[in-house]
Amino acid sequence: MHAEASMRPNSAMDDLVRTMTDLRPLSMVATQVLSLTEGQQFSAHQLASVIASDQVLTAKTLRLANSAYYGFPRRITTVRDTVVLLGFRAVRSTTLATCLLEAMPASKTIDYQPFWRFSLAVGVTAELLSRAEGTRLDEAFTAGVLHNIGLLALDQAAPRGLADAVARWRGGAPSLEQAELEVLGFTDSAFGGALVESWNFPAPLVDAVRDHLLHPDALPDPSSLTACVVRARMFVRANGLSDGIERPDVTESAEEWAAPPLSTALSRTGGMPGLLERVEAFMDSALTV
Repeated sequence: MHAEASMRPNSAMDDLVRTMTDLRPLSMVATQVLSLTEGQQFSAHQLASVIASDQVLTAKTLRLANSAYYGFPRRITTVRDTVVLLGFRAVRSTTLATCLLEAMPASKTIDYQPFWRFSLAVGVTAELLSRAEGTRLDEAFTAGVLHNIGLLALDQAAPRGLADAVARWRGGAPSLEQAELEVLGFTDSAFGGALVESWNFPAPLVDAVRDHLLHPDALPDPSSLTACVVRARMFVRANGLSDGIERPDVTESAEEWAAPPLSTALSRTGGMPGLLERVEAFMDSALTV
């Protein structure tokens, strides 16, 4: 019900999307990175060139490549070596995620550190799930990291409106989404979908951002990027992580969402503690100037 309402044309939301000019650096870098499709001739070289054109991004990429997130046995000293050794797909996804973390300033209503920890945990889980089930969705990690960006962006574009919606939700509204519809006329997930669509992100990624609050049973394609993100988000919430504004969903069973493919993949990476170690390593690398 809320998803349908949030998808209707909304001029107020469209106006807010147009005001998000502060994120233009993200738009430029992300568009360049996303435009490079695996399999294109010289795509790895082009990706390295895009990253190397930005000194700060280069430093962050090399720091991440040499961090515990990857645990590579030898030191990587160039962006080109990073792409060759870690792979086009991995570097492309983590570079885009680094751009996202760098572009979004601290929030007024949302607890910044838990927000990114939660988003990254969903990204890592979505990537593990995608690999474990053999779908190998190119954007699983990126979509997981990006899925909740509408909440953070809305805090910048309409901080008072979001604060009022949060207050209404905490005062007894059935859900934050319902409170947002009452106060703003649209949900943060709809806003996030419209925002990344304005950045010319691929349609599957836009769908994953817009529809990440749907239940898996409501999704027509269980192998879609959206379904992967929905399941990853539910699993992370069931494991007690908060997105910085909502409490974790303790009513959900973590085991319910850790089907054999995911549980097997998790066990190979040290379980949930190992997953969180990777998240912290990513945050340390990406958020350090």
